[in-house]
Formats: sequence, structure tokens, C-alpha cells
Amino acid sequence: MKAIAAIAAALMCSAAAFSDSSIYPQPVSDALAMTHDASDEAVWRFTMRVSMNDNSMDVGYDGAQDDGAQWTLLSPASPETLTEDLSDMWMDMITPDDTENAEDGEGVGLSVGSDGGLFFTAETASMIAGNVQRVSGGQYSFDPDIDPESDENDSMAEHLDGELALASAGHVEQIRIFAPESFKPNPAARIHEFELIMDFRQLDGMPAPIMTSMSTVVDVSALFQRQQQSVRFEFSDVEYVEP
Repeated sequence: MKAIAAIAAALMCSAAAFSDSSIYPQPVSDALAMTHDASDEAVWRFTMRVSMNDNSMDVGYDGAQDDGAQWTLLSPASPETLTEDLSDMWMDMITPDDTENAEDGEGVGLSVGSDGGLFFTAETASMIAGNVQRVSGGQYSFDPDIDPESDENDSMAEHLDGELALASAGHVEQIRIFAPESFKPNPAARIHEFELIMDFRQLDGMPAPIMTSMSTVVDVSALFQRQQQSVRFEFSDVEYVEP
């Protein structure tokens, strides 16, 4: 289950760099160019609500604090009352990145403030791979590519559809990538349901739109087991300070 939850975090930094805007209609091309890569030295502060399978926790993030002390559990009052999945995520957040198991992907803190942080980035824009068609108003359909460097996700991409919504101000407001029907990405697994939704908003004083929420729904059968999980991240009280 923990591996499924990691999809949400992984998608924040996946996909190749967006480079060729000429293949998109002009409003989409302009919207996809509204990006910003945050400096590694920049400071983020925000409140994040994490909801997993009808359970939730509220945490605070302060990038000015030392690694391992950047996260504060706001609700519930004690980590002992968290569900197993939320407890695992909380432990990942508060574990410093330089632990001895970091190279194996275990015990690694959640990375925020690099690779664009909460900003809409070129990496996110590259998920709109092509075949962009206007549906109505600011609504478009597209062919998605969630990770061009992965053969497995290449096989997934052919089973996925994409929907893009532009705000009246011209920026990307929402990206939705979903499977319209169940499919087998490989002979050993079947994905019964997949949906990723990312919402963005332009805040005063910010150099680019920021992510206000991201959610995933995954229902997969593999090795005679079926796993279902829904994860949602909601960001509020966002502050960003350039070095």
C-alpha cells in the first residue's frame, strides 16, 4: 500500500523537460509556459492536509528549519493515533534525507523546495504529451505521458486519457489523467482504476501558479492480491521566499 501512495509524490518530479510549445494550440502553449523552477535555497512554508482512504492528518512545513525538523504534526495531536499508512508517511516526512538507508529509498524525508516545489513547472507541463484538442471553453483533451523515461509507464500511457482546464487568467487550473477503463500494464497486473488530479492557482506575488491540491486513486490487482488506495494532498497558507 505504501508503494501505491508513493505515486503521488513521484509524479511531482516525473517527466522530461517541456521544450516544444509549437505542437499546442496558442492558449495551451501560453499556459504551459507559465512555469517557475524554485531555487534550492528558497524557503517554503505551508499547511498540508493529507487524506488517505477516509483518514487524514494536518501537517505544517517550514523550510527554514533543519532537515528532520521541518514538519510539524498539527492534527491529530499525537502520531500514535494515526492509521498505519499515515504513520508511515509521517515517519518519511520527519526522517532526515541523509539516513543510512536513503540510497535504497527507505527513510527518506519528503522533498519540498527543489524541482520546482509547489510551482507549476516545465516537468509538469511535459505530461501534456500531445494531441491537444479543445473540448469547450478552456477545456482540452490530450494524450498524457506520466514518465517518458520508464518503459512501464510508456505501456500505461497508451491506456490513459488526459483533460486540461485553463483558468480565465490563462494559466493551467487543473490537469486530470485517468484510465477510462481497466487495463493490464503487464501480464502480471491489472489496473482497475487510475486517476490523478492536480489543481493550480495563481497567488498574488508568486512568480507562477502553485499546486493547491493533488489526488490519486489507484485500484490494482497483482500477484493474486488487490490493493485500493486514494490519496489527496491539499496545500494552504503557502509562503515562498526567494534567497
